[in-house]
Formats: sequence, structure tokens, C-alpha cells
Amino acid sequence: MTLFLAMLAVGCAVKTATFPTVTPSPLPVISSTSEAMAGDVVGCLVVRRLDSPPVIDGQVESVWEGAESLQLSLTRGRDSAAHVLHLDLRALRANETIYFLAQWPGGSPSGEENALFNTLTVHWRIPDAEARQLDCSVACHTAFADGQGRFVFANAETIPQGGDEALPLAGCWRAGTWTLEWSRSLVNGNPFDLQFDDLDEGYLFSVKVFERIQGQPDAVSLLHRLVFEN
Repeated sequence: MTLFLAMLAVGCAVKTATFPTVTPSPLPVISSTSEAMAGDVVGCLVVRRLDSPPVIDGQVESVWEGAESLQLSLTRGRDSAAHVLHLDLRALRANETIYFLAQWPGGSPSGEENALFNTLTVHWRIPDAEARQLDCSVACHTAFADGQGRFVFANAETIPQGGDEALPLAGCWRAGTWTLEWSRSLVNGNPFDLQFDDLDEGYLFSVKVFERIQGQPDAVSLLHRLVFEN
């Protein structure tokens, strides 16, 4: 396992910059967290707590081996039962920051080196009542890669309104596998964005992988729930 992770880490680099945002499709409307718990949530991502955080540098260090792995099954569109791929998602927390690691299979990237392509989006349901009053229901973490398969930018944005915040990230495509690390503050003070301000709460999310196959819907997961380890 350690050797596999080390092979994936080679050749990745950290980038933060400002690029145009993407507007992914919002999730189905859910009136409350408790409603979603009644059968719509299919998996749980547990956030382990650490004293020393992982480094967002594309090197998948051994600290990630201690994180609980959630295997998400993605299908071709939300209404499809046809399995497309599995995505491995992990999360850790240190101090006031949450860290994510995602790995999934994919074909060789192609395109212009300086062109950016939205590659992965995590859709979050916003449970805050004040945010719902602002007609704001979905926050997205979206990662962009260039035509050579190197992640160069990630942002947090809110549908249908809100700010656009750059996120630290690192990763790349190598030997048939995408590897992506990113992080964000638990609380950032933006009322339009998701806030991880209650560590006893569960936070609903789904994942979309953009394959850019003409005539085919993007690969998406069902709803899952993120919880913090006590």
C-alpha cells in the first residue's frame, strides 16, 4: 500500500491561482438533514483528528493510511444504475482545518497544457437556516486540472449565489489514477458557504467526476454524510 501511494505521488505540485469558476448541477432539494438520514444517505466519511496535519504537496504521505477510507460508487448520472467507477475519499482534521484526499481511475488526460478543465466537484448541502433564507442550498469544492493531468486550481463556490474562494490543492494523474489533496478552513465566515461549525453534526455531500465524454452524463455518486470523530 505504501509503495502504491508513493508511486502516485511522483510529479505532483501545488498550485493556487485565480481562474474562471464552474457551475455544477445542484443536488436534489432536501428539506432537512433528518429527512436525508431516512434512507437517502448511503455512506459515511469519518474525519479523523490529528495533532500534525498532512502537507498539501501531492505527496501522499503515510499519515493518510490512518484515515478511514470511503469507497463511493459513481454512476452515469443520478438516475442511472450503471456503475462507472469507484472513488476513494478520505478526510483528516488538524487545528481548524479539514483535509481531503481523493483517488479514482481515469484515462490518460489530453488537451492543451494551459487549458483548465473542471475534473472533480464535491457538492455540499448547506444546513444553516440563515443560508437557506438567502436561497443558498449547495456549496461546491471544484478542482481543475490542465491538459497534462496536473491539478492547478481549486475553489469553493455556492449555488446559486455567493463568493469564490481559492483552496489549497495538489495532485495529478499518473499511471491510470487521479490523486488529489485539498484543504479548507472549518469555518470561513462566509454566510453563503458551508461551515463545519458543529463537530457533532453530519454534513451531506455527493461527488461528481467530469470525464468530458460527448453524449454521456458525468459520473456522480449518491448522497453521503461526513461526520467528525469524537
